[in-house]
Amino acid sequence: MKYLQTPKANKIVTLFLKLLGMKYSVKILALLAMLASYSISGYSQKYRFTVFVDPQVSWLTSDTKKFEPNGSVMGYNIGFAGDKYFADRYALQFGLSLNEMGGNLRYDEPNYKLVTRDSSYILPTGSNVKFKGQYINIPFGFKFKTIEIGYLSIYAQVGLTGHVKLKGFAWEESFNVDREVTTIDQADWAFASYGIGVGVEYSLGGPSAIQAGLHFSNGFTSAYKAGFGMVSIGSLSLRIGLAF
Repeated sequence: MKYLQTPKANKIVTLFLKLLGMKYSVKILALLAMLASYSISGYSQKYRFTVFVDPQVSWLTSDTKKFEPNGSVMGYNIGFAGDKYFADRYALQFGLSLNEMGGNLRYDEPNYKLVTRDSSYILPTGSNVKFKGQYINIPFGFKFKTIEIGYLSIYAQVGLTGHVKLKGFAWEESFNVDREVTTIDQADWAFASYGIGVGVEYSLGGPSAIQAGLHFSNGFTSAYKAGFGMVSIGSLSLRIGLAF
């Protein structure tokens, strides 16, 4: 005991403890780095992004007999969707896209107006107005996925979307209205819709997958000011996407 209490012995013990401390410090740092790496990796897997190009058909809807939906128009929806998973197969969904949608509307009563930047037209009974708008879509909803069976999994999604109008166009044959720009008096600056979608994902390995599905939406606020009642927009699109 006395030997261990000599200055030389104390120096040896102190050096040993320092070396031992360094050894364990390195191990602890390595363990922390591994845990941090695992944590970051696990956190990043909670997010997933999909880029898509959706061909679609859209139509105008009306809640009054004064106007009658009279055919659909072709368009597209291009953008990205983000999924934030809060469980293995359940996610909050958000995104941003450029959407072209509209439809045809027949006026079953006279003396309603079509207002464009070029002029204002009094429409007779039986007039058909074709409307098409360019919108920024801002969706928010929930996404659900099945477990992978082979390389395939099935998904479903439901949510709400805000549509902010960039520009609107109108056509009407009897007045030779050919793609005239509508004013805010004719087409609302924004509207909201609800939507549902189902589809499949084919895994390409890791988080990457090809998506294909059908998505339906229906507006529940006004998108087009016909002059009476509420006229909105519905759509059916074919989802073609790449998830990564």
